[in-house]
Amino acid sequence: MVTRLGQRKVESMAWFFGVILSSLLASPAAAADVSHGEMAAAIRSADYPCAHVLKIDSSGDDAWLVQCNSGSFKVSRDQDGRFKVTRAGTQPDK
Repeated sequence: MVTRLGQRKVESMAWFFGVILSSLLASPAAAADVSHGEMAAAIRSADYPCAHVLKIDSSGDDAWLVQCNSGSFKVSRDQDGRFKVTRAGTQPDK
């Protein structure tokens, strides 16, 4: 037989773990994570050379500064999941 106090503890723990799990799943950082391979492919598909990604720094929501073996690039992702790539230090095309 479960006591009232025991039932409340179980409910409190379930609520606590539910809050933790939902905050982890809704984390913007998790949604913005991309792999080195995905970044290299995005850079190459924009007709820039990139054989190896050395470093990825987030620069905002769905935007990154990517250091590749061939140089630095600004990479962003639109709402449809398409990547836009420009060389770092250059102005984007209008």
